[in-house]
Amino acid sequence: MKERTRERAVSMLSALLEHGQTYREVGRAHGIGHSTVERLVKALLWQVARAAPIAGVPDVDIASLSQLRQHAGVVMDAVRSAKLEDDGHPLADLDEAELLAGVRRIRRLSENANRDVALLLTLLCTGAKPLEIARLQVQDYLCVDGTVRRESRLQGNAATRGRERAIYFDSERACDAIDAYLEERLRRRIAVSLTEAFRGLDPRSALFLTESGKPFRVRARSPDDPRPTCPVLLATFAGIFRRAGWRGVNTQHVRRLFAQRVAGKGADKQQLGELLGLTSERSVKRLLERRQRPLLDLVKDLV
Repeated sequence: MKERTRERAVSMLSALLEHGQTYREVGRAHGIGHSTVERLVKALLWQVARAAPIAGVPDVDIASLSQLRQHAGVVMDAVRSAKLEDDGHPLADLDEAELLAGVRRIRRLSENANRDVALLLTLLCTGAKPLEIARLQVQDYLCVDGTVRRESRLQGNAATRGRERAIYFDSERACDAIDAYLEERLRRRIAVSLTEAFRGLDPRSALFLTESGKPFRVRARSPDDPRPTCPVLLATFAGIFRRAGWRGVNTQHVRRLFAQRVAGKGADKQQLGELLGLTSERSVKRLLERRQRPLLDLVKDLV
């Protein structure tokens, strides 16, 4: 985030937390949409939290305006005192070795390792939003005969923007991780069926479940904001990134990484929009933005 944009985001955050304005009211004052206000404010808060955790405000609470308002003074003090530089992508150096190291750390530190690794790799290989992952069912991943549905459909009632689109389970590493998690569910008799179809699992059960074996609950963001969210899954992902050792990473960073890697394989903006469920070319472009690297870094070790 550039300095001028950051100053604007601080002003908008102050209006939200210290003056009680809504995203729409702040957007009207700045001549932008409410979703742009929300994006800029959250980007600012994530950058501050990466530099130093905000006391008393867990990462998951950054997504909740009502929670932020309960800590308005602490949040604004942290934002105004933070010494920030233009930030790059926290996962820019996520190569094969670091991915495997992160998975090993999760397996060592997580109490639900099979599920957490499967969640991480599903996020990395599909670019889906957490809310969409929470709504996936076993039948979205498996065919009746138990084989993997490599090209599935994210139904309109599951997609965040209500638009049906394709979702692909075409990563062997991700599929192996999901399979290991489903085998564990079968052994523990969690959401099973009375037939051998779908590997003996209830096809309408959620693909990923909480530690207690329940679906991740989707609810409205607040009494004044009916948009759906899944705070427990957001908190679960925050824990996964922390155990992987990826400081300052959130699900939007992973979504950006997915977009950049798919674009690197030759996808155009229309294809990226279809994969990510985005209709705005500006939204796609934003995911592809990269910070300019110093010239010395660009020419280092070319030969």
